[in-house]
Amino acid sequence: MRNRTKFLIAISFVILAMATLFFTLIYQPGAGTYVRADKLQDPPEKYVEFSLADLEKYPYIEEAIKNPGKDIKLPFDHDGNMTEFANIMWGNRTEYIKLNNEYYHISYYSAD
Repeated sequence: MRNRTKFLIAISFVILAMATLFFTLIYQPGAGTYVRADKLQDPPEKYVEFSLADLEKYPYIEEAIKNPGKDIKLPFDHDGNMTEFANIMWGNRTEYIKLNNEYYHISYYSAD
């Protein structure tokens, strides 16, 4: 009985080690959806003009503009306002916005 118990404990540790290894290998901390705003020196040909009040509807875009060049990670359950923003940009066929006489290139992407 004693050898059988040792054997079951050993098997349990092997299974635990394999499960830990599996989940460690599939874990990707960088995966998710990001938005980034890069400030431009020159005005682009096409852009969409936003006011500060307009950007309050899109807090992740607002945060990206406050931190130009930084990738802002969106939470997994972010609301649909990013889709609304993307549709505005897509409808105007541009990736550029104007805010207070400053121009930004907005990138919206997913990393898997």
